[in-house]
Amino acid sequence: MTAIEVTREDEYATVVISNPERKNAISAAACQEMAAELRSLATDDEIRCVVVAGAGEDFCSGIDLAEGIGGTSVSQELETGLNAIATALLRMGKPTLARVTGAAVGAGASIATACDFVYAEAGAQFGWGFTDIGLAPDTGATYVLPRLVGVRRALDLLMTGRRVDAERAVELGIATEAIPGDAFDETVAERVATLVSRPTLALGETKRLVQRNSHRSLEEALRAEARAQERMVVTDDFSEGVQAFFQGRDPDFEGA
Repeated sequence: MTAIEVTREDEYATVVISNPERKNAISAAACQEMAAELRSLATDDEIRCVVVAGAGEDFCSGIDLAEGIGGTSVSQELETGLNAIATALLRMGKPTLARVTGAAVGAGASIATACDFVYAEAGAQFGWGFTDIGLAPDTGATYVLPRLVGVRRALDLLMTGRRVDAERAVELGIATEAIPGDAFDETVAERVATLVSRPTLALGETKRLVQRNSHRSLEEALRAEARAQERMVVTDDFSEGVQAFFQGRDPDFEGA
């Protein structure tokens, strides 16, 4: 049975998918719980970064087929579960980071790549094997993956179901960085600390602009940037950044 474990420390939260006996396959009930936890973290001003991880050796092997699929309304189950997870990660106004070890496949790969940063341990593997069992992709795979790797490579990965290792995932743009196992924990902790120290509101605006401006004209994109800048110049972090610049010191951002 899948458990969703949430810990909070040092201004960041870690959401762990825990079902290690089944490579962290996630049940429908756990999907809804995870989506609710992510929505709660999105509005928690004390949290400035969200980490998603799997318990034990793997990240997530996708939906738990042992619990069945194809109930009275598959679309409703997806909307309140896996799709809600993807939406919460993609729309969250603070940085999200996937800590990927072992297998990140099916919906697990989609959850990982819905995060802003994907740090993969050297032995990690990514794969979207939906068609291997006669299913179409879900959990935002057809939205996120083409934006990361391009349409042709996305079709290749989604149609063949082939897996790619951590190094190849970085080359394709699926992962941010591949990290040797003996340095993985320390390196990810450093990356989290960096994100926590940055101006959270500005990071959220940056995320929204990058996501939305790819669909806009140049004029619309420039207007969106200008509106975002209007919101940023009245923040405490902007004042702190300017003061730190003139005083020749590192800024102490508070995320406000």
